[in-house]
Amino acid sequence: MIEEIIREVPKISHQQKIRQVVLGLGYIAVEVEGSGVGLCANILPEEKTSCTVFARAGSLKGSTVADILDLGRKTDLLSRSIALATVNAVSNQEGSGYEGDVFDKVGVRQSDRATMVGFIAPVAAMLKAGGCTVDVFEHRDIRDERIRPHDAMEESMSRADIVILTATTIVNGSIRDILALKTRARAVILMGPSTPMLPKAFSATPITLIAGCRVVDARRAMDIVMEGGGTQILYKNAAMKKIIREI
Repeated sequence: MIEEIIREVPKISHQQKIRQVVLGLGYIAVEVEGSGVGLCANILPEEKTSCTVFARAGSLKGSTVADILDLGRKTDLLSRSIALATVNAVSNQEGSGYEGDVFDKVGVRQSDRATMVGFIAPVAAMLKAGGCTVDVFEHRDIRDERIRPHDAMEESMSRADIVILTATTIVNGSIRDILALKTRARAVILMGPSTPMLPKAFSATPITLIAGCRVVDARRAMDIVMEGGGTQILYKNAAMKKIIREI
């Protein structure tokens, strides 16, 4: 899927220069000259054998967008995350979506069943408080009563009224298999700050809504990511805004 997304990045942006790349503990942030800042969640490796996290460190600044997009063809998660953050730096700008909360658009009902792939704690809590049954599928070792075993995903998807996928499923390559599962859901949402606002890339999929973010304060966002901040701190400091787009 990341290949299809990269193909939708306008060719005119390919020769733009990378101003800065920050590999924070929670997010990766890429700033592109003439565009802005894009984010992608940093899926940290569980084990590493060296103090070097990324072998190309020191060479990314001054590269072209095309150079960094090539990292999306790599198999390691960090390279793919940097590439996706670069996509978002170019694509998630003014006019890429309208501001708002995707769940206002969906209209959550008390009887709804929601399947969430990738645990977003505030969203899961909001849905549960609204009377929804929430099944969460997560590869990380997180203790939560809503997290189900992976082999229950097919059944959960088939019964869901709302399906939520975090955009990290693009990075780890699981998105294709997940979207291949049958569902009767009225809304299939790809969401989170890692989400690229490129609807054409998802036009042949069951996804109905993309819900990402637009960084509106580049310097503040870069500082927060450098200092280990995540989604809630970025929103609290008005460094980014939620944006939505229908497929």
